[in-house]
Amino acid sequence: MSYMRVPLSDDNTDLIAFSLSQHGANNRAERERMKKIMFRAIRHELTDRQRDCMMMYYLEGMKMKDIAVALNLSRSTVTRHIQSATRKLRKVASYYQR
Repeated sequence: MSYMRVPLSDDNTDLIAFSLSQHGANNRAERERMKKIMFRAIRHELTDRQRDCMMMYYLEGMKMKDIAVALNLSRSTVTRHIQSATRKLRKVASYYQR
C-alpha cells in the first residue's frame, strides 16, 4: 500500500475544526474563526507524525492498523499520535472558545 500525504486545505481543516469542536459552533463567523485557528494549530502545534496520522485517520478514513502499516509504525504508536494530537487541538480549541 502506498501512502500520499494529504495537504491541508480549507475543506479538510473545516472538517477537523468541526469534529474537534464537538459541533459547538453553529455560527458561520465563529466556525470560520475556529477553522483558521485549527489550521494554524495543525500546522504549528502538531509533529509531522501526528499530522500524518490525523489526516489519514480523520480525512482518509483509514483504520489505525492500516496507518501503522503505511507509516511503518506500531498500531499503539499510531494510537498515541492521534490521541496526543487530539488533546493538543482540543486544548487550543477550548482556549479560543472562551
